[in-house]
Amino acid sequence: MAIAGKSGAVHVSSFQIHDCEATWGEQVVGNVTDSLDTDDYKVGSGSAKFAVADGFTTGVIGSVVVALDLTPYTEITCWVKSSVDLDADDWSILTDETGDCASPQTFNIPALTANTWTFIRISQDMSGTDYESVISLGLNQNVDKGAMSFWIDDVRAGKAVAGIKSWTLDYTVDALETTDFADAGVRSYIAGCSQWGGSFEGYKEAAPLSIGTIYGLELRESGTATQQWRGSALITGVHATTSFDGVVSYSYDFQGTMGLVLATA
Repeated sequence: MAIAGKSGAVHVSSFQIHDCEATWGEQVVGNVTDSLDTDDYKVGSGSAKFAVADGFTTGVIGSVVVALDLTPYTEITCWVKSSVDLDADDWSILTDETGDCASPQTFNIPALTANTWTFIRISQDMSGTDYESVISLGLNQNVDKGAMSFWIDDVRAGKAVAGIKSWTLDYTVDALETTDFADAGVRSYIAGCSQWGGSFEGYKEAAPLSIGTIYGLELRESGTATQQWRGSALITGVHATTSFDGVVSYSYDFQGTMGLVLATA
C-alpha cells in the first residue's frame, strides 16, 4: 500500500545531555558497578556501563550530575545496549530537578535485543516546569532481570528541524569482486561495508545546523512510528539560497556514521 509523505519530517538531536565519556558517579547503588567502558561504545571513546548483580531488584541504577534546560525539546535519543533481552519499559531514562533522581520524570526505553547496540528515540513533551532546571540524569530498572550489564552512550535531546520540506537517503553496500578462474568468465561479488548518507532541504526558520558535527538524526516518512530511519550522522555541508522574492532556503548534506535503524511497514 502506498503511503503519503505529507507528514514526514527531519528530526535532529542537537543538544548533548551527556557524552557518557565518564562514569555516572552521583550516587553509589548497592549491587551495581558503574564504570567507563573504553572497549565497547558507539560515539567518542567510551560508554557508561552498569554491571547489575543478581541481588539487585528494581530502582535507580545510577545517576550523574548535569545542568540542563530541556524545555525546548521534544525527544531524547541515545545509543543503548543490554546483555539480556529487554521488553519495552523494563528500563527507563530519568531526569530530575532534584539530586540522585529522587523524584524523576521517566522516559521508558523500548524493547532491546541482547548484545546489540540500538539507537533509540523517546518522544515526550518537555515543555513543563519539571524540565526547566534538570540537575540529575539517571537510569532505572523497572523489572528484575537478574545479573546483567547495560551500556548507554551519547544521550541527546532533539526536535524537528523547522521548515524542512524534503529529504533523500541513500543506503548502499560495497560490492567486492571475488571472480576467479572457477567462475568461467562470469564476475562474482560479495557484500562489503555498508554506508548511508543523503540530504534534506527546506526554508530558513532558525540558525543552521553546524557542519562537522555529529547529530542524532531521524528521517520520518510519515507520522507512523515504524516508518522512520534513525542513526547518527555527520553534517558535511550546508547550502544557503536566497531569491528575489525574499525566501531563504537551506539544504544540508549528511554522512551516516555507524549503524542505521531501518524503517519498516
